Amino acid sequence: SEFIPLAEESGLIDELSWLVVEEVCRLLSSGALPGLESVSINLSMQQFLDPDLIPRLRRCLEHYGLSPDRLKIEITERVAVQDVERTASVMAQLSDLGIYFYLDDFGTGWSNLSCALDMPFQCVKLDHSLLTTYPDNPQSCRLVHGLISLFHELDIQVVAEGVESQAQADALTACGVDWLQGYYLARPMPEEELLPFLQNTQKEMSPRV
Repeated sequence: SEFIPLAEESGLIDELSWLVVEEVCRLLSSGALPGLESVSINLSMQQFLDPDLIPRLRRCLEHYGLSPDRLKIEITERVAVQDVERTASVMAQLSDLGIYFYLDDFGTGWSNLSCALDMPFQCVKLDHSLLTTYPDNPQSCRLVHGLISLFHELDIQVVAEGVESQAQADALTACGVDWLQGYYLARPMPEEELLPFLQNTQKEMSPRV
């Protein structure tokens, strides 16, 4: 909430975002984390509108010898609606390469269903704000469970963001959410801690993390 807006305001977000892409590709190709099948990354608005985006991503994947399906791209609706025609075209081309897309932060003020319907998203990430009173609040439960059911009807997977308690994890698992994300499961960690974390938890967690 502080770092990203500052990077955007200072004009550094594009350079920083490409450093993230490069580092993720390096990590996935290193073989150091055999349990890590793929990584999802956020693209900045500047990156998504950059005409060199597709060839640059392709070059990065080829340089590290990575299959495109090991890289997932997360974009918010705010990014997607900047230029709907170009966004749809870029997503279609990258989807043809085998890269999947996640619609990030669904449930914020920007969210609407048409964005999820009109573009090739494999997955929708429910914003953590939807879980603030979940599962104690019946209205919150109806909303979250209804969204999960709706997206499943559309053959779209669902990630629940901001899971911070056993009760939330259990309730979301019971209603069929595909993925969980949040501090209850793990906090950000350096690379050297990630391998033992994957080894210790990957076989035990359901749904997948």
